[in-house]
Amino acid sequence: MDGSCQLAVLVSPSGEVVACSEALRPLLPDVTPLLPDLVHAEPENEVLLQGRRYTVTRQPLLNEAGTTFAFLIALQAVSVRRADHRLSEMVIAISSKLDIEHVLEQVVRFAMELLDADAGSLPLYDPERERLTIGHLVNLPVNTLTPIVTQRRGLMWQLIKQRTSILIADYPNHPVALPELVHRGVRSLLATSIVYGNTPLGILALYRMRDEPFQESDRDILQAIALQTAIALHSSRMYQRAMRNADERYALYQASLEMGATLDLEQLYQAIHRAVSRLVRHSRFMIATLVDQRTAEYVYVYTPDGRQPVQRWPVTHGLAGYVLRFGVSLRLSGAQMLAVPGAQPLPELEGNLAEGSFMATPLIVDDRIIGALVVGSDQRDVYAMSDLSALELLAATVAGALHNAMRFAHIQSLTITDVLTELVNRRHFFQILHHEIERSRRYRTPVSIAMIDLDHFKQVNDTYGHVVGDKLLREVALRCRRYVRDVDILARYGGEEYGLILPETRYESALLAAERLRQHVMSVPFTIDGHLISMTLSIGVASFQADVHPDPSSLVVDADRALYLAKQRGRNCVCGTKELSRYAEP
Repeated sequence: MDGSCQLAVLVSPSGEVVACSEALRPLLPDVTPLLPDLVHAEPENEVLLQGRRYTVTRQPLLNEAGTTFAFLIALQAVSVRRADHRLSEMVIAISSKLDIEHVLEQVVRFAMELLDADAGSLPLYDPERERLTIGHLVNLPVNTLTPIVTQRRGLMWQLIKQRTSILIADYPNHPVALPELVHRGVRSLLATSIVYGNTPLGILALYRMRDEPFQESDRDILQAIALQTAIALHSSRMYQRAMRNADERYALYQASLEMGATLDLEQLYQAIHRAVSRLVRHSRFMIATLVDQRTAEYVYVYTPDGRQPVQRWPVTHGLAGYVLRFGVSLRLSGAQMLAVPGAQPLPELEGNLAEGSFMATPLIVDDRIIGALVVGSDQRDVYAMSDLSALELLAATVAGALHNAMRFAHIQSLTITDVLTELVNRRHFFQILHHEIERSRRYRTPVSIAMIDLDHFKQVNDTYGHVVGDKLLREVALRCRRYVRDVDILARYGGEEYGLILPETRYESALLAAERLRQHVMSVPFTIDGHLISMTLSIGVASFQADVHPDPSSLVVDADRALYLAKQRGRNCVCGTKELSRYAEP
């Protein structure tokens, strides 16, 4: 008989042993008394030998005449057959699922059942973030195992690096045993790496809390489970990657439609934010544009506290500044953050860099950097390389849309802006005033205006020349603009005359605002080309009344009449329309 057979015996029809395999010889004294019965029993049966259950199969051997001359009886340990059967069940169960969480749950519980383990875990390896994550735990508290990030040491990293397995019969006395597991009562550990091709995917680990350590034969079963798990995990990740790619393509398509549909900068900023939100989760988001080689303007800033005001910072500050200077993309987490020489932090915008994760990428048009996108989270290790790739793809669309919108805004500003003072011009002044008057009619809210004239400005031109005069007009405009509210509209009405729209402001409040502005301008002389020039203002104030002012022009006419009254009074003063009945000429 071929000695390579495992547990097999050749028996005569009467039940006598003709030959047996070497593997069966230790069991032969126990098997021999059973042979007469096994010869006449069912073709498949079970017997108990030395405390272990075996499945017995009987196969008759026939001669040329068709008569049975012997029986081949084979034995197989039930546990081995059961493991094979359960492994087949596991393969069917996990291969039919594409959800990674379901795969992890099934694998750990199958492995624990087959190898009689008390607990199990399946940490996953994330090559993009270079870390091991908890994955799935059974019969272990969640805080027992913490994510292992870029440490590259210990048993788990050894398994990942060497793509091997390990069996520790006496875990508490092992030199690198984790105190957390010892505290939980782990006595024995069996673990193997999960590898697909040459790519490590994770680790399957089983634990026993009793004094019955795992055996070497258990290692083979665990490795067989790990092999099937690798196939299932790879399929799940490929499916998730395909779904993510499809989602990204759709998000980019939607973004291109939204961004291409508007040239309004504010609407564009919001569309960009929506597109980023579809791609990656975040708690901080910034759009920065390059003002000049030294300054970045954060035109859209979103933090956990909500939308923040527009602000400017040197490009030596912040992650956006770094990207604007060097034109590189960044993916950073915690300790990987840029050192101070690279970029001064902006905690009011970026939060605590040491505890967060960030991505940043430049916005480039025709090889010229025009801005940067910054995405951040207040948690570590949030973003993978695939997230940065998605952000870079979006940035290509954003750059073109932002460039077009900025050009449109610049061209539009030329039609509404006075070139000399950079205030809105007379045409736009009337457009805004018309809008405010219509709002006042609809909601019954007050609106006032002030017409402002520079006193004796002709003498400045006659004394110092028109160049100094133009510079003085700019400086007066700048001082006034810095003093009025953000909601107020200051315009150059013509020559040395300015117009000021005061929304939500009643007549008396408008008079007070005009008086404070008059005093502010005259408080400090202007220095122009080395000349110290004092300047005063004459101001006329009018408030809109629906039954008196049918259109914006009529309101401006009343304010001009009040301004003329101020000049009649000797200049450098404020007059309102309610004084016209007493001081106006017949």
